[in-house]
Amino acid sequence: MRKLNIAPRAGKRYLQLLENAIGSKLPFGFTEIIIMYAGLAVLENIYIDKNNTEWELQTFDHIASMVDLTKEFNENGWGKKLPFAYDPGGWHFCLSFDQDTFGKVLVNRWTDHLPEDQFVVIADSFDEFINGLQPRPDHLK
Repeated sequence: MRKLNIAPRAGKRYLQLLENAIGSKLPFGFTEIIIMYAGLAVLENIYIDKNNTEWELQTFDHIASMVDLTKEFNENGWGKKLPFAYDPGGWHFCLSFDQDTFGKVLVNRWTDHLPEDQFVVIADSFDEFINGLQPRPDHLK
């Protein structure tokens, strides 16, 4: 059977909503991933950070969820962070727009951590994070 092409997951209007929510222009590489994968899961879903900690990306967020969560983070005083994906436990992967962590990928550990330890940097850039994603060995079979 033939394979069908996936339509873009987000258009200019939705990207503008994200930019308005975060108060900044989105990086090109980030928008390309969101346009392609928002709301979808990928097989390359494991990221191992510099501390050898394994992080699992379950699904990229839907664009409406990204907008809502970005506003919620701002309202809660958690800074300028744009959640773009989540793990199986509900923690969010975020692109930081805060001055001290600008451009880095953080994980918002909603549970089990004190507020001052809620966010942890796992990649120095979005490109580093995406390029570091790998499939689980059992997904290769």
